[in-house]
Amino acid sequence: MLNEQTLKEFGFNEDEAKIYVALLELGPSTVSEITKKAKITRTLGYVVLEKLGMWGLVSLARDNSKKMKYVAEHPRNFVQYIKNKKSAWEKRAEKAEGLLPELLSLYKVQDKPAIRYQEGVKGITALFEESLQSKTEILSVTDVESWQDPQFWDWAKNYNRQRNKLKIKERILLLDTPQGRAWIKNYRSSPYTIYRWVTREQAKGLLEFGGELNIYENKVVVALPKKQQRMIALIESQVLANILKSMFEIVWSVARPVDYK
Repeated sequence: MLNEQTLKEFGFNEDEAKIYVALLELGPSTVSEITKKAKITRTLGYVVLEKLGMWGLVSLARDNSKKMKYVAEHPRNFVQYIKNKKSAWEKRAEKAEGLLPELLSLYKVQDKPAIRYQEGVKGITALFEESLQSKTEILSVTDVESWQDPQFWDWAKNYNRQRNKLKIKERILLLDTPQGRAWIKNYRSSPYTIYRWVTREQAKGLLEFGGELNIYENKVVVALPKKQQRMIALIESQVLANILKSMFEIVWSVARPVDYK
């Protein structure tokens, strides 16, 4: 149903929406009739009507009484107006893309880490699931034994299904242990998930911290799901993320691909 709220979704402000809806309902009308129905002042009404006229949505007409009246143009003009706006913004977007290098050359920002913290099963899963909005691949360092609580099993499978459905790639480093090999049977590699084994000697204890480390975009997530800890922290810092990504790549380069045979 067409109403003022609908028109606002197309970029009209409240007064523009009121005037346009009033005109559509009234037909050819004087400023007094239009502003009375729209419940705005005559002065503001003139301003809005002039703007709608510039958009091709309203025109002036005279009836037999010789009174000057305003009339809404055919609704097709509204559709064309929206199409023209879209085209104009697409051109602006292209121009903005061209300005990006210059904008970046002027852009200076101090990296101030922002930290969020949650506890409990719900806190961990809620903060962890923010990675499903990632525009980059996820780099993961995982101690699978820390996720053995049944409260996480169904959630973890659903999370991985969602991530694969969204085509978010993830590379995962796993500690090569009997528990890790038993766990991997339920989690095969896919076009969006790649696993590699590392030994304790290669990782030097990195994968035995009792949780999971995720790195994506400018975010670093540390999850400790064991019952005695059960907390998660999300740190937003491009500098920290870059450092940990570099460290991850060093370990990844010496880790062994998972052989399911």
